[in-house]
Amino acid sequence: MLVSALIVMMITYGLIISRGITKIPPWASMFFGGILMVILGVISPEEALQSINLDVILFLITLFTFASALEVSGFLKFLAYEIIEKYKEPKKVLFYILLYSGLLSNLVTNDGISASWTPVILELSRMIGVSEVPFLYALAVGVTVGSVIMPTGNPQNLLIALESGIRNPFIVFTIYLTLPSIISLVIAYFILFRLFRKSLSLPNGLNMKKEEGKIDFDRRLGYLTLALLAVTVILFFSLSFFKIDILLGSLVTSSLLLLITENRRDIVRRMDWPTILFFIGLFIFTEGVLKSGIIQYLANFLPPPDNVASIMIVSILLSQVLSNVPLVAIYIPIMISHGNITVVDWLALAAGSTIAGNFTILGAASNVIISEASESRGGKGFNFVEFMKYTIPILIPNAIITYLFLILFIR
Repeated sequence: MLVSALIVMMITYGLIISRGITKIPPWASMFFGGILMVILGVISPEEALQSINLDVILFLITLFTFASALEVSGFLKFLAYEIIEKYKEPKKVLFYILLYSGLLSNLVTNDGISASWTPVILELSRMIGVSEVPFLYALAVGVTVGSVIMPTGNPQNLLIALESGIRNPFIVFTIYLTLPSIISLVIAYFILFRLFRKSLSLPNGLNMKKEEGKIDFDRRLGYLTLALLAVTVILFFSLSFFKIDILLGSLVTSSLLLLITENRRDIVRRMDWPTILFFIGLFIFTEGVLKSGIIQYLANFLPPPDNVASIMIVSILLSQVLSNVPLVAIYIPIMISHGNITVVDWLALAAGSTIAGNFTILGAASNVIISEASESRGGKGFNFVEFMKYTIPILIPNAIITYLFLILFIR
């Protein structure tokens, strides 16, 4: 079983790393890897089905419903025009994509912002006349660095907030993680600007005028979607406060949207279904890795979760193997069984597992969502090796700043 799982891991990660040659997208490789776990007998078909977290799958479907509706309505194209008109210069657009995506991800999760903002980026890059690549990286980095701030920033933060026993998690997360995240976002901007300086230059200047007649904006659908999305955000806060599954809120509002609008078929057709397949494959793949004993074997070489440094290092590294949400689900009971875990330790797990998304494309699902949403619309996706080239220089100072803040300003 162990050997079979290792073979599947090598095949899966090999396909993802070599996508520049094979042209096979990560979602297809991961789905294939999950199926191989069943075919080679690492897990049974029943175990594979049970491993699929329907809460996560349904939650993503509800978020993608809103993102698709905003795109179908034309609101995202309208938003692209507004962003360009206000900030004009590509370097300013880069900064505000980084800042806004980071802050807004705390309201509708990093996955939600990734899905809804990618079409905006493709549209505005086309209007400006520069490559979409710098802006896609700004989005990926923004939602990763910024979503640390609140429990609703990403699924792993919410999992920690609900399972760790932290009192008033929204207040604790916001007070202790806002400042290091904002500092890291500013540093990330300067790094990205330096890396993409040539791509962001406009030798002939910006000459783009907003032409209302060319904006096909269905205001009824757009405003209806935004209103229901606002209700969803309120429900996220309300339900999480009473420790009720926030999925109930997004299920109600997204189903209501599909019930009311006449564009329901277009919305469903344009949803990001490849990412749903990626998650299904990831859950099955992760179950195979767990059942095979690979993680238990690696645990013998990992430091115990008794200090901020070890927790952050382990969560960053293992998130590349399991992705951050499954990693946190596995690591929470390990930390609880270890005992003497402080609030700072839980914040270290939240921060480490989240900023792990700036290591490799597999470190966070939001990276895959952005890449697939771009490619499905004719844009460029993320290359595995190239991704690390642009994001590791951001991960290192981000991790150092967060670590220093946790041990110096909180303890």
